[in-house]
This record gives sequence, C-alpha cells and structure tokens, in this order.
Amino acid sequence: MKLKRLLCLLFPAFLLSCSVACGGNNPDADADPPAQTLPDQGSDDPAKPETIEGLEVISLEEVQKFDESAARLFGRTYKSGKQLLFDNAGTGAEFTFYGTQFEAKILSTGDLLYARVFVDGDKTGTLMEFRRGFKKFDFLAKDLAKGVHTVKIVKATSSQNGALSLGEVRTDGKFLRPKEKTPLKIEFVGDSITVGAGVFASPSSDPAIENSDATKGYAYLTAEALGADCSLVATEGICTKVKWVLPVGMCDMYLSKSSVATAPYDFPAAPQDLVVVALGTNDSYYMSSDQKYTADAFSADYRELLTLVRSKNKSAKIVCIYGMMGTHASVEQGIQKAISDLGDGNITYFAMPAGTDGAGAHPSAENAVAQSAALTAYLSELLQL
Repeated sequence: MKLKRLLCLLFPAFLLSCSVACGGNNPDADADPPAQTLPDQGSDDPAKPETIEGLEVISLEEVQKFDESAARLFGRTYKSGKQLLFDNAGTGAEFTFYGTQFEAKILSTGDLLYARVFVDGDKTGTLMEFRRGFKKFDFLAKDLAKGVHTVKIVKATSSQNGALSLGEVRTDGKFLRPKEKTPLKIEFVGDSITVGAGVFASPSSDPAIENSDATKGYAYLTAEALGADCSLVATEGICTKVKWVLPVGMCDMYLSKSSVATAPYDFPAAPQDLVVVALGTNDSYYMSSDQKYTADAFSADYRELLTLVRSKNKSAKIVCIYGMMGTHASVEQGIQKAISDLGDGNITYFAMPAGTDGAGAHPSAENAVAQSAALTAYLSELLQL
C-alpha cells in the first residue's frame, strides 16, 4: 500500500519534469528571437522563410554580397572584391535588422572623410569622421530598444577627397530583407553647390572638407522632401564639358562611376524618373578667364550634356536649374538656348534663388533649406505630386 502511494506521488512529478524539459511550460517560449550573427540566419525550410514583423530574415552571407535585394543602395555605389564603395557624395546604403546595435568596418582612402548616419528615418543624422585606412568595427547604432531598425550611411564628402569602402557588417540580432525603394528616383547632376560645399562656414572662409556636407545641400534636402531615392553625380570645380579646374568635365563624369573612378558606370535597367542638371557656375568663371570660350560654345557643350542625359533616361523629366550663386547672363541664356534647340518638351528651366552666406560665397545650410523649398515646390507641381 505504501509502495502504491509513493508511485502516485512520484508520477505527477515526473510528468511536470517532462513538461518543462519539452518546453510545454517554458517561460521563454514567447521571448525575443535569439541574437545570431552566423551566416545561417534564415529558416530551415526555404519555402517558409522566417519573418519578423512581416520582414524576411536573411543570412549574413546574403547581406555581405551588398546586393539591392539585401540592402537599399543609393547613388552610384559599386563593388570591388568584397567591398561596397561610396565615391560620390550622397552615395550610401541602408540596412534593416532586428536587434539593438549595428556595426561596420569602413575603409577610407582619403586623409579625412565624413559620412552621416541616419537611424530609423531620423532626418538630422549623426556625422562620423573617417581617417585613412581601416579601423576596428565602428558602431553606427547601439543601445537601441530591441526591435526592427534601419541604419542608413551616406557619404557627405565629395569624390575628389577619396572614397569610403564598406566591408564587414554585423548586428547582435538578425538581418532583414529591406522594404522596397521609393517609387520616385531623382538624379542631380552638378558641382560644388550640389555636394553642399561650405554649408557650415561663412563667406570669409574657403570651402573645405570640414565645413561641407552633401546631406545638408539643396539636392539631398529636395529628394528627402519629395520622399525620393536620389543619386548625386557632382563634385567641386566641375564644368559642363571644359576640363578646367579638374581633368574631367561633366560630359566625362556622367559616363563614369565618379570623377576619380573613370571606369564606365553601369547604368541601371530602370532609368531615373527625374534628372536635375545644376551646372553653369564654374563655366561662367571659365568664360570670364578665357575670352575664347563664348556663350555659344557653352550652349553647345550644355546641349551635348543634355543629349547624353536624355540618352540614358529616355522618359525622364529633365529640369535645368541655375542661379544659386548668382547669375551670369551669357550662361543663363546659353542654358535656355540649349533647351530650345533640342525641342524636347520634357526639358524645362527653373531659375533658383541665390544664397551666398556659406564658405566662398556658396550657399549656407540655411540658404540650402530655402533653395530646396523653392525647388521642391516646382518639382511637386511638375510631377503632379
């Protein structure tokens, strides 16, 4: 009788032990997904991929390929070996992940370069400094609440000063397939004004790496205001075609990866929806220094560039802007003549407001905001947004 009673007491205890071991009453059963940075972050069943908040979990190996399916890429990024290169100002990438932090190894080929990092759609961003060579893993985001986050890194310094190369990335959680890009794609073709040269200084200073930031220039701000993905094909000192300050003109640079990476750029299958051409300021300076370079010669060069842009963007609207550092009558007339000569109804001209409160009489950050507002209003009407 005692033996029977003992068995009755032990049997429920055995069942309780088995239930805990098998997870039936496991208090962690509904806990957050465990941190995982190994290559295999996906589901064991490829037909049923793991998802978090509706976003597919993807492997670190896939992310490290830096393809558009695993990261959102902005501007003329390109790969070299296992690195993703950012030459032009405004180029960058955005990653989506579940976790609390995101790190990356970034190589700088310049003595001093800057990039701005935006977390979870923040519009201000954090400016980061990169010196020549590799550093240890840099935290681009940390101490976040555990959940789904985005980290976007955008090169703030122009191609003339060197490139940033993105190597390994990692998180304490899981990488997720990003949402699709926005439907509107804008390309800005320009000079120092377009890359935000001197936005953080006064006219008495010269534009420099330390006082410039493409993400605070009119072009990047306009794309953000329109909710568009943008590409900046621009650098300081460049003319429409003439090789004056630089060994390249925009007619050369437009076909290349950047002003310093002269290999041909592989234009995407899906062209731009809108191209904004913002050139003429450096041409006006050159025109003043070389009497042989006439208004007609400039207009012919500008027409050649427009023809080139149109050949790569068959159905895009093209907007030619000028006047952000004041106007030169011969240049403004040359732009309008080039547009008229082409007879393309989808190419228009918009006179921009001047703003010369930044370094070297470039637009300041405040000027850029005002210029962006004017251009955003014009483009919104043009695109019927």
